[in-house]
Amino acid sequence: MKKKTAAPKKATTRPAKQVSKSSAPEKRPGPVQDVQVRIAARAHELYEQRGCLDGYHLRDWLEAEREILGHPVEMDKSSERI
Repeated sequence: MKKKTAAPKKATTRPAKQVSKSSAPEKRPGPVQDVQVRIAARAHELYEQRGCLDGYHLRDWLEAEREILGHPVEMDKSSERI
């Protein structure tokens, strides 16, 4: 008697899983991150206006923060370059 050899099975493919866009929450920055991004962008503008001179990053950040948040921030003399 001859043994029957089983023919190889065909691989079955499954349809790709579809993810509904409405069920996945969008990852957007929150209000705090948005404000920090705006302050950082304005501080960078101030840095560029000064001719990209290093040593004033704290002063630029505080000035940008004052402009964006709309409240005065006292300028500390320790943030100035000597």
